[in-house]
Amino acid sequence: STLWKTMAGVSAQGKKRGRARNLLRQKNLNRGQILGFGKRKIDFPGLTSKPLTGAGAKAKKKEISELSNQTYENYEEGLKLIRSTIGQKRGKRKQNPLERGWSGGKPLGKKFGAPVAVNKELKFENFDSVLLEFKTVFHMTGNLGRVRRTSALMVTGNGNGTFGYSVTAGKYGGNAKTMRSSVNKAGLRLLTIDRYEDRTTFHDFFSQFGNTRVFVEQRPPGTGIVAHRGIKAICEMAGIKDIYVKVMGSNNMQSVVKAFILGLLRQKSHQTLADEKQLHLIEMRAENDYYPRLLASPSNGKVRTKEEIGHNEILDFEMISFEGHLPQPRQSAKNPWEGSMGWDLHLRRSWAYNSHKKVRQRMRVENGEEWGAVRSHLTDKYPECVEKKKFQKKRENED
Repeated sequence: STLWKTMAGVSAQGKKRGRARNLLRQKNLNRGQILGFGKRKIDFPGLTSKPLTGAGAKAKKKEISELSNQTYENYEEGLKLIRSTIGQKRGKRKQNPLERGWSGGKPLGKKFGAPVAVNKELKFENFDSVLLEFKTVFHMTGNLGRVRRTSALMVTGNGNGTFGYSVTAGKYGGNAKTMRSSVNKAGLRLLTIDRYEDRTTFHDFFSQFGNTRVFVEQRPPGTGIVAHRGIKAICEMAGIKDIYVKVMGSNNMQSVVKAFILGLLRQKSHQTLADEKQLHLIEMRAENDYYPRLLASPSNGKVRTKEEIGHNEILDFEMISFEGHLPQPRQSAKNPWEGSMGWDLHLRRSWAYNSHKKVRQRMRVENGEEWGAVRSHLTDKYPECVEKKKFQKKRENED
């Protein structure tokens, strides 16, 4: 061990600065050796062979004897094969593309199966889990100094309205144990949401957590999930199939997840909205040619008349569902130079050539593609007033 320390030793400060990366690593030189095997080829019962011969009542204690040449040769071949692999890097197991996560070999987006119930008689049927975030974090302590640990954000669900998530701290280097504990913790924090037609949200909504703002819009059947990849994983676990989500502000994964889940929990069913306003709730969608469809009516049967509705009461469904935070349409890109002195000078200089492209195209349509099709109105008097041949050759090469 002292010799190995001289070859592979480095101080704690050196490890922090990365000096231990290319050092010789300690090897187990006794790997593959079995106690009892040696050059003298002696068979020790209990070490190199079974301690008894026969079975049942006929079993007898085996005595020390000479080891057969075939047994010793098999042992040496196995030892040679094991020693040849010492120091070699293990090859990665070939992964099926469906088992991979969001990007290559990284664990983000990978599926880690169903949680394990504490009660062995119960099982999480049809559940699956997806890793959304895995990072290394540091904190300072008085005794140990800068301590590293890992943090995993896992979401689990059965694809039928029940899902849960957890943020789990783990020991640095023990990633497999961290994944297992995060899956099981997510299984202990389950939520159940109602879905419209078992495929989408009841209405559009706005939600916010920290600096992250989320605008969620209901979509017709067959649209699919058009959203941030973290939100897409939550929708798959919760059983939401058609939705559009726009994330604005911070893209921090934990903030995005919490904002979306808060919005799902705060959405109201159609019946609740009809009871709150004491009015009929009618849907008119573009994919149905704006044909009116009754979704809900007040449960007590009383519907307010026009006179009973306040003059400043908000009845716009978008304003109610988004709570006044309507998503702003994307502004069209504008020329940054427009309105400047340089841009005005450019327009004045190019004014005489604005219609050249359209006139050339019209002349080729009227006169054909041959040379001389593009010509001046003075061509009869001045035959040289035609398109130059170099432009004609350039066009032929492009075609």
